[in-house]
Amino acid sequence: MSVFFRRAEQRSVSYQDVWGSGRAWFGSNTMENALRLGPVYAASGLIADMLASTPWAAFRESGDVPQRLSQQPQLVTGPGVKVDLYAWKFQLAVSCLLRGNAYGLVTAVDYRGIPSAISWLNPEMCDVDDDNGDIYFEGRKLDRQSVIHVPGYLLPGHYKGLSPLGLFKEQMETGMEAQRFGRKFFNRGAVPTAILKNTEKSLSPVQAEVMKRRFVASVSESEPFVTGADWDYKAISVPQGEVQFLAGIKATANQIAAIYRVAPEDVGGETGGSTLKYASLEQDLIRFNIRTLRPWATRFESAFDAYMPGKDYLRFNLDAGVRADIKSRFEAHAIALNAGIEFMDEVRALEERPPATEAQRAEWAARQSKGVKPQTPRSDNARDD
Repeated sequence: MSVFFRRAEQRSVSYQDVWGSGRAWFGSNTMENALRLGPVYAASGLIADMLASTPWAAFRESGDVPQRLSQQPQLVTGPGVKVDLYAWKFQLAVSCLLRGNAYGLVTAVDYRGIPSAISWLNPEMCDVDDDNGDIYFEGRKLDRQSVIHVPGYLLPGHYKGLSPLGLFKEQMETGMEAQRFGRKFFNRGAVPTAILKNTEKSLSPVQAEVMKRRFVASVSESEPFVTGADWDYKAISVPQGEVQFLAGIKATANQIAAIYRVAPEDVGGETGGSTLKYASLEQDLIRFNIRTLRPWATRFESAFDAYMPGKDYLRFNLDAGVRADIKSRFEAHAIALNAGIEFMDEVRALEERPPATEAQRAEWAARQSKGVKPQTPRSDNARDD
């Protein structure tokens, strides 16, 4: 039986008890404003999408060999309220990535006491008492047994995770100012591109507008512009100070990449003089898994393991994302089969193929008896002789 849920029952706290006015999940301007900064949107979206698309499953310790549960709890297959599993895991991840904490309201549990319906609350409407861990929603204390709290960056002696938006507010505000300047400069013409000046006489506003239109029409159509001795054309370059300010956008991208531990190129930045290179997409994904996804996945696993009964636990399959090409994947299967780490039906299940037929098993056994190196499962379209 779960540590926190002693009875398999519907929880007394309802969806409306918390939502009340029915406000949407993204009701806060702070998170929405942060997401308007390109690197923040790119970094948080990349990590949240990868975690949401990564399969997970419940296992049970049986001696020294973990066994995948034949009947997966609803917590694994789809505990979301009014959203699908992908969106549910995405909300969990982005809540921690932007605000440092995720708060899940448990509205139902299954017959084993495992939460079966969880709705992620807007983290900006929640708070945590660092003295005792009590959780509040808009100032109202919630039943601790009905709320799953997943903190992100957690300091010793605290219950509430640190918020990236709060810690790095200055960097993000600088990035927003740079974006606003760029939009003003390129879209609204904060500095004109050039000056076309009549050196002989002053023009009325109407005459100036007519000459500007004639000049622009001629140049835009790649036709020669004919002028007399009384016109002077001078192009205007961007002032050096403004060039440096625009470069701040890229610097902000590099800072946000460091905050979220992603590659600067993924969020509009640049690595610079780094000599670290990756030869393949597979190696790049492995690096991303180790540095970025694994810590978050482990943090989420630990939070949910507390709600699993007995020796049951949850695990993300981060290897599922590292599928660079068929050849490398099948070679890995062959090594695992030869070492006895995987078996034929397990490999076929990973490749989303049905269990082997008796004829295929016999063929496999014949190869093994003759000392033929094991081969990976054939395509489902292959004909069995």
